[in-house]
Amino acid sequence: MPSLNIFQKAAWGRIAAATASLGLCATLPSLGSVIDRPILKVDGVVIVWGADNTSTTPIASEFIIEDGGASTDLIAGDVFTVLTGTLDALDETYANDAGATLRIRRIANGPNQDTRANGDRVTDASDSFTAFELDATTDVRTIRSEIESSFYVASNKAFSIDAVSSAVGDPADLNLIRLRMRITRSGSDAGLAFGGSAQYPHSTNTNRAGVQHNNYRRLSLMTGGYNIFNGNRRTALSAGNIADQSVRFDQTYRWNTGNIDLADGVFDVEAEVEYTIYIP
Repeated sequence: MPSLNIFQKAAWGRIAAATASLGLCATLPSLGSVIDRPILKVDGVVIVWGADNTSTTPIASEFIIEDGGASTDLIAGDVFTVLTGTLDALDETYANDAGATLRIRRIANGPNQDTRANGDRVTDASDSFTAFELDATTDVRTIRSEIESSFYVASNKAFSIDAVSSAVGDPADLNLIRLRMRITRSGSDAGLAFGGSAQYPHSTNTNRAGVQHNNYRRLSLMTGGYNIFNGNRRTALSAGNIADQSVRFDQTYRWNTGNIDLADGVFDVEAEVEYTIYIP
């Protein structure tokens, strides 16, 4: 009688079976195999949060994954910035109720006054003046104004940010506004703590590491697109929730047109900047 041997080998999802018959008169059976190779992995992920276009905060409106060498966003829509240090949507906070910083100068028998006392560098209903005495030279001038906005990023991989500016009204406004970006690693905004399990997304480990332009840059120089940040590591340092593993990107917009007085009337200076976050 011929002998029959059966061999079976298993290795990571692959099972191959073969039979062989020994003997001069035996007929060789047909051979077959089944190959199975399941592979699962965790790719790059970047989560961006802030406000949405209905001023809901905090809300994650970007979920970016690494997809075959490209970046794919799994959430339709955009993130909108918040007023730095708060979770108030910037559009809602500055909707027609905040003006340039004003200074009353050459006050008779007294020092100059301006609307920077509360630290926000704009003029709105939260500011106040004290009564001042006039003389023949007392007048009103604008001085440098600033708006600070933020969005938050959590990631398991290094990412980059591009920015492109566009005019909302007069294109000349882009020459009047300058932008500077900084990073806050941890803090608490409106009672929501962030960054407790995070690191700066660049190994130089400073609040401007990875930012491509450390000084203020005119928005008119960014209309064709500008690479504003390149990271070289993830934000997540240790286990935690999304807020724990997030850092905050802070944008300061500075407007300074020099001395403008009441004769110049009422006007707006406005622009839009779109930031694209991606895994390079």
